[in-house]
Amino acid sequence: MDAAQYEVRIAGTAVYRDRRGEAFNSRMAMTCPECGARTGLTLLAWGEDTSITCPAGHTTRDWRLTPMAVRDVAAAAAEAGVDEVPANAEVWVKVRTETDILPEYEDIA
Repeated sequence: MDAAQYEVRIAGTAVYRDRRGEAFNSRMAMTCPECGARTGLTLLAWGEDTSITCPAGHTTRDWRLTPMAVRDVAAAAAEAGVDEVPANAEVWVKVRTETDILPEYEDIA
């Protein structure tokens, strides 16, 4: 597994995308759970862990965010030669699809 650390700041918004088959397609904006910020978020990945930090400095972990998603966004920013993903860029992040992420909750069928 990749033990390097990846960090990328997004000036605009990022959207979680969950697509399972043709019948289910969901989108949800990535937000800070403390203050509701949707822009200026910084994504960080190291090993199997990830975090999101808002401009106010609140840092949280979101089970939906994968290290691969952070690495992909960071790689795209590096390829474009920018330190921060511009506000007019669309950032779509594929949602983690593991069903046992929250084992203390019962699955709803």
